[in-house]
Amino acid sequence: MASSQSSAAQQRPDLPLAGICVVECGQGVAAAYGAKLLAMLGADVIKVEPPGGDISRTRGPYFGDAADIDSGGLFLYLNADKKGVTLDLAHPGQRKQLDTLLARADILIHNIAPRQRAALGMENAALSRAHPRLIVAGISPFGDYGPYSHFHAYEITAAHASGMASLAPAVSQFPDRPPLKLFGHQAEFQAGVFAAMAALAAYQYRVHSGAGQAIEVSEQECLATMLEGAVAICSYTGRSPSRLGHHTYGPRSIWPTRDGWIFINPGEEEQWQRLVELMGNPQWANEEIFKDRFTRGKYADALWPLMAEFTANWNKQELFMAGQARRIPLAPMNRPSDVYADVHLRARKFFAPMPTPAGRTIEVPTVPFKSTGSAWRIQRPAPRLGEHNEEVLGAQDQTALRVDAAKQPVAAAKGGPLAGIRVLDFGWIWAAPYCSMMLAHMGAEVIRVESANRTCLSRRNPPFADNRPGPNRAGVFNEWNQNKRSIQLNLAKPQGIDLALRLAEHADITIENFGAGVMDRMGLGYEAMRRRNPGIIMLSIGCYGRTGPYTDFVNYGPQVNGQAGLLAVTGYEGDQIREGPCAYGDPATGVFAALLINAALIQRRRTGLGQYFELSMMEVLAMGLPEALLEYAMNGRDLGPRGNRDLKMAPHNCYKALGGPEDWVTIAVGTEDEWRRLCAAIGRPALADDPRFATAAMRKQNEDELDRIITQWTSTRDRWETARILQSAGVASIPTLTVKDLFEDPHLNERNFWVRLVHPEIGVKAHSGVPWKMSLTPCEVSRPAPCLGADTDDVLSSLLKLGARQIAQLRRDEVLV
Repeated sequence: MASSQSSAAQQRPDLPLAGICVVECGQGVAAAYGAKLLAMLGADVIKVEPPGGDISRTRGPYFGDAADIDSGGLFLYLNADKKGVTLDLAHPGQRKQLDTLLARADILIHNIAPRQRAALGMENAALSRAHPRLIVAGISPFGDYGPYSHFHAYEITAAHASGMASLAPAVSQFPDRPPLKLFGHQAEFQAGVFAAMAALAAYQYRVHSGAGQAIEVSEQECLATMLEGAVAICSYTGRSPSRLGHHTYGPRSIWPTRDGWIFINPGEEEQWQRLVELMGNPQWANEEIFKDRFTRGKYADALWPLMAEFTANWNKQELFMAGQARRIPLAPMNRPSDVYADVHLRARKFFAPMPTPAGRTIEVPTVPFKSTGSAWRIQRPAPRLGEHNEEVLGAQDQTALRVDAAKQPVAAAKGGPLAGIRVLDFGWIWAAPYCSMMLAHMGAEVIRVESANRTCLSRRNPPFADNRPGPNRAGVFNEWNQNKRSIQLNLAKPQGIDLALRLAEHADITIENFGAGVMDRMGLGYEAMRRRNPGIIMLSIGCYGRTGPYTDFVNYGPQVNGQAGLLAVTGYEGDQIREGPCAYGDPATGVFAALLINAALIQRRRTGLGQYFELSMMEVLAMGLPEALLEYAMNGRDLGPRGNRDLKMAPHNCYKALGGPEDWVTIAVGTEDEWRRLCAAIGRPALADDPRFATAAMRKQNEDELDRIITQWTSTRDRWETARILQSAGVASIPTLTVKDLFEDPHLNERNFWVRLVHPEIGVKAHSGVPWKMSLTPCEVSRPAPCLGADTDDVLSSLLKLGARQIAQLRRDEVLV
């Protein structure tokens, strides 16, 4: 166990994770990103690499394209402020050195593939037995068990297995083009955040129980919980959403400007009217086919050129500012260079210099939040290969190794690791409710504060059970609010505000994502709550945070995807910028918020004080684009979209399979051995020695021809036949799974990912479950989303000790509506 007297704790007590020791093992992005977040928040992280180095060292970008294993941008970004050692875990003596590290650590985070763990002594259960106080967080593409758990996989494999790729690009008119993964390593980035969040929750449980535990995180399941309304549509209507088609309402699209593209999405009628005024009240806006949002969606093809005629006369940033001055949801589609130049990000000091081992600095994204109590750091460059071997390994006292596998195992707890924590959820739509649902999954009591006078949009929007509208019948609300309770409070009345403040006296956490300043104006801001409860932790989520030039701007997640730079590098090569699969920034921000809350709970235990966080969706998204952003920072180049292709690997794509427009299969090759296996599996062994494809670099150079040859083979076979043949040969492959495929997927069903509970008004519908599993503190969905106000009387009587007569009077006074 780590000593609380570490130098980090002495030097930076404002870092929330000061004194926590983390060991990181694995390759690539997922474990490294999870450990990076813990390091930025103050943990001491020791990175364990194989003797040849982490594969991310070979990814670049490099200054001047000069490859150097100590200077690759992705590696530098992921591993600043860590100490680095090399160990060959297949060597018994060096594997024992890892045990010595783990005996002193609090958390191990790793992404060693399940099929490789036994040979390396890295199975989660075995590690937990050997180190009962250690928290072991293991990340993998498909989890530790189930039919796909031993599949060969890369990030593209998990991304296309999650359902998300089947939805991208949204509203496509090109069925012959493949579905798309998001740029970079999004499945791995999200799994890293989930693993770090769950590890911190487990750490809190260990503080009072003394017991560590094993955590498994599935990349596939992480993204499968982020599909916006797609799961609800499939579950509630039987229709599987697709990337093909049109939006049901309009205008919602990306239009050309003089210097790029802009995403305009006025989802409410008054926003459309303000846009019409900005356009100079053109006569066509009064035509019958544009009379409301649904007819505008139906006639989107007629509307698009009319809007384009207007937008083409503007620069994208000028139109963004003019539209936001009228509170119209729209945003420029930024390239990496635009993101670096953005005045709002600059004002918030989002970018900061990161030192490199060679003595140079790179401007990199930092953290997406501001806080009254928590600091962060980027102080030390990423380690050179084996840089700290002598310091960390040479100084170890081998006799101090604790081998306590014989201790009696601790029985599993009845609740999650956050049992006993209470959350007031004032959240709206998706980002904040998604955060509070993560906390509820971990055992926190989440009380959703609502009013029938202004129900959440997710209670008002389809799909509805049996196509009958009603606040308790809305599939999207029921998807994002599982495991919660609901009370009705009329916050337009002083008595409602007073009751909310009294509830805050009994809460640990408050979450909200109203417009900037709304909670303060109601009398429910952080200062008001802190006066009642000095230990309360409050978190506000916004598209742009609560400071900076864009603070009061209005926008939605789909637009912020592009403003953060994600859509400029996601798409078909040479094509215009197109929409992503969903409002990806909302859940990404929600799970990051849950990570911060867990860190704040740890810090509160040490200081006794709560704190206020404000979190920016745009910045959360930018943190997950290091290869694109650092290509610009290091070489002044803007990356463009590459479809499903990788920056280094080939083949790495999504190929047409036998069947219709939804039948596609992914194939990815990362080593020369895998390349030879692929050639043999497709009946073309001579390709392995073809000079055009003899090396990874040559395969990239001749990728068009390589993809043509592979497509000839895949297009004559069922997608699952292809996947089975290649997986049997040791090659990463899986079909692009639609949302309907996910419901029927034998792997997800064996892992009990789908939750089918009885809802009091709609009966049984399927909803997504928890994308991580914990060995001692089970995290599960035990109750469906609440009916509006279902828990009002119980909460007011149990927490505030109000009697039945008092509650009845509050109802007569329209306080509980």
